[in-house]
Amino acid sequence: MLFRSAALAVAAGLFLTLCPGCAGVAPASSMFVQAVAPSQSRDPNPNAPYIVPAPKRTAAPSQIVSAAQAAPCSPDALKVQEIAGNVHGNYHSVKLGFRNQTNVACRLSGYPIVALFNGEGQGLGSIAVEKMTTEEVREEMAEALARPAASPGSAGSASGEVVLMPKAVAAFQVVWSAGENCSRVARLLVTAPGTTRTFSVSQPMSVCAGRIQVTSLGLDQGDD
Repeated sequence: MLFRSAALAVAAGLFLTLCPGCAGVAPASSMFVQAVAPSQSRDPNPNAPYIVPAPKRTAAPSQIVSAAQAAPCSPDALKVQEIAGNVHGNYHSVKLGFRNQTNVACRLSGYPIVALFNGEGQGLGSIAVEKMTTEEVREEMAEALARPAASPGSAGSASGEVVLMPKAVAAFQVVWSAGENCSRVARLLVTAPGTTRTFSVSQPMSVCAGRIQVTSLGLDQGDD
């Protein structure tokens, strides 16, 4: 009898070992899930299919610089380039510009200084430089009407300041009436207002009426 009871106890133990779920014990997989799940909720796995909040984006700083914030353009910051040319009857024009070569905004305002030289390098002081607005030049070229020559340094309308962002261009136009047997110009010397550096621009011209017209600086928008 004692032997039979011992045998039954051994069999019961073996049965419980082989079938833990039969005795109401949670399976090992359930125990594993219960142990792991809290860890996942506290420390999400970035490779798991969890919804991770997107990082907050910081707005880009504004690139708009006012005239009060920008310093005057230094001569070394500028480079002169020819942008476009135009012909309307006897009227010719060339658009030139001062390009900001630096990575810092700067400002210019007013009219550039323009001097004319012939092929021998002699200044042509007999040709007057008339300051005009862009609107006046466009109207004059559209009507193809000649104006009386103005004295050197005559004033056009007041011009505002131009803020040049990096690589931007402050443009101006030189306009003249061309024809035969007129003064021959080979080169222009241009100086940005408020600076002392002079740039030489090769620009063959036949100037009649004893004058050229120069517009004030404006931010180049790509139009002629």
